[in-house]
Amino acid sequence: MIYERKVKGTVHRAYDTEIEFKKDHPHDHIIKNWRKAEEGQWCQSDDNKIVQILKKDSISNNKVFYVRTIIGMVRLGNNVKLVGTTKDNIYRFTKKSSYQASKESLLTNEKKMFAKYVAYGMKPNEAYKKAYPKTKSEEYIKQRSTVLLKNKTVRHQVDKEIENLMSDVGITKRYLLENTKGIVDKEDTRDNDKLRAIETLMKISGMLSADKKVDSVALIQEFTGFTREKLKAFEQGILPEAPKQLDE
Repeated sequence: MIYERKVKGTVHRAYDTEIEFKKDHPHDHIIKNWRKAEEGQWCQSDDNKIVQILKKDSISNNKVFYVRTIIGMVRLGNNVKLVGTTKDNIYRFTKKSSYQASKESLLTNEKKMFAKYVAYGMKPNEAYKKAYPKTKSEEYIKQRSTVLLKNKTVRHQVDKEIENLMSDVGITKRYLLENTKGIVDKEDTRDNDKLRAIETLMKISGMLSADKKVDSVALIQEFTGFTREKLKAFEQGILPEAPKQLDE
């Protein structure tokens, strides 16, 4: 794959493979260690992309040496990695500024659409393409869709969209709670189904969080009369229900 970014009116490229690179630059040499490449030379990034050094300089105040490429601006340090695809901003180091972090937490129209498509069952990559139709790089789409799914604001919006969808067909939180409770209260409910229903109710109430797990097991035992061994067997799926006898 070939990546492109226009810098000061000139289109620059980065390449996934040497084969792609050699088609455009048959006589240019590739520096394997990007830290040793000079301005204007082509080098290999830490994730094996072929990219050109657009700028190699230092910040005089604190003597921080850096290189600038279309896949990012990074410091010249042994522990620093030059990786990824084209960046929106190549004039700052890859670490996010406080402004950028704040900006990413905002729920834009595109993020709302992405959340809605995911809630409708669309795969994250496809949801990103529909929400951001101008984005063409498949690798960038994959990276950004993964990042968005980890974003708390976006995850909350996905949950909200799912809740709206369920509400549209009459499935409210109250409906779920009442029907789950009905399974627990019903006398002829199988033990497996009853236990799963109780677990669901406890998850909803937050009682199955890590710091409350021991207390929750004790409560289930008290409520159902199941032994700890039986609960463990249910969890592992190795304790089948005895078939119910039909009345003669």
